Amino acid sequence: MAFPRVLLVTGSAGHGHVRASKAVASALRRRHPALDVAELDALDRMPRWYAGTYRRGYVRMVDRHPLVWRWFYESNEDDPSALGHWLSVKAGQRLLHDALAWKPDLVVCTHFLASELFAWAVRKRRTSVPVHVVITDHDCHRIWWQPEIESYYVASDLVRARLSYRHGVPLPRIHVTGIPIDAAFRAKRDVVAVRAAFGLDPARPTVLFLSGGFSAGPMAAAILGIWTDRPDVQILAVAGKNERLRRRLAALPRPAGAVLHALGFRDDVPDLMAASDLVVSKSGGLTTSECMAMGKPLLVSAFIAGQEERNADAVVAAGAGVKAPTPEEIRWHVVRLLARPDDLRAIAARAKAFGRPTAADDVADLLAQRVGVVSVSPPPAHGARATRPSAV
Repeated sequence: MAFPRVLLVTGSAGHGHVRASKAVASALRRRHPALDVAELDALDRMPRWYAGTYRRGYVRMVDRHPLVWRWFYESNEDDPSALGHWLSVKAGQRLLHDALAWKPDLVVCTHFLASELFAWAVRKRRTSVPVHVVITDHDCHRIWWQPEIESYYVASDLVRARLSYRHGVPLPRIHVTGIPIDAAFRAKRDVVAVRAAFGLDPARPTVLFLSGGFSAGPMAAAILGIWTDRPDVQILAVAGKNERLRRRLAALPRPAGAVLHALGFRDDVPDLMAASDLVVSKSGGLTTSECMAMGKPLLVSAFIAGQEERNADAVVAAGAGVKAPTPEEIRWHVVRLLARPDDLRAIAARAKAFGRPTAADDVADLLAQRVGVVSVSPPPAHGARATRPSAV
């Protein structure tokens, strides 16, 4: 008997879409082994000229021309580009051919380019496969919506309402699951042991800086400012693949006893968050969801106009963080919160309440139900026999 096939299609313009896809794929394989799960990056199956322009154009606009990006984002909310759609469809033919040749029973898109292309294929009767969409921000820009999409998975009741009110999507087709994140962000940890593993003093406060949205100058200024008031604060600064930033941070002058770990790209961000009292970062959809799942207050140091702006608004509205777009504001908020531990604990509790650490599992279970697979049973007690999910 053939297992039902679920194809996850993402797009590697920004890391969040890919991370969400991997989180759902992992949950499907872990909880529903009766499924045949495959993953595909849409841009990897599109012409080099298109994929390169798409990736570089996005990064260049949001980094160097934020006002142009804001105009593009807002203008496409009301009047999507017909030329852009035509180019995407022309460039996406190989992707559609390869994906549909696999004969999936369900296509799940975590990037709007993928949903645009598969919705077009349904509209043109190239396929009748159901298409589901996982929206990876606290927003529902017009580009995510296509009338052919069967179901949506969204971050909150507010996003569900906006999608329904604005585009007329029936509420039963919109599932409030949260944004899917890796299961590692909900694992329990011994904070003392984790801090010891990083060479940190468990009795001293620790702040995690994630480099997205920071240039070297403002990040360094924020850290030096914090040390001016609180030299006991331990700093974990993740520079990602920006080696120049990492070296500059590592060379910062430090007050006596100050601790700074300037780190490059890391795959242990859940441990770094666990070791920290609060996080300073831009408000990407996945980073925001990861912080909330771990109950970490978030100081939003920057955001891309549009979707990340909405993410920052959602965090602030939940009382789980604040916007701090300058080094001075970061310094003030960090020092103030560390001096008021009751306030810090209250914000952390609100962050935890706002988070949805099981979002990937919840999405996976709904997808499995759609293709006729029995929901997974809770983990069996020690010594009991586990029941394998089966296809209907």
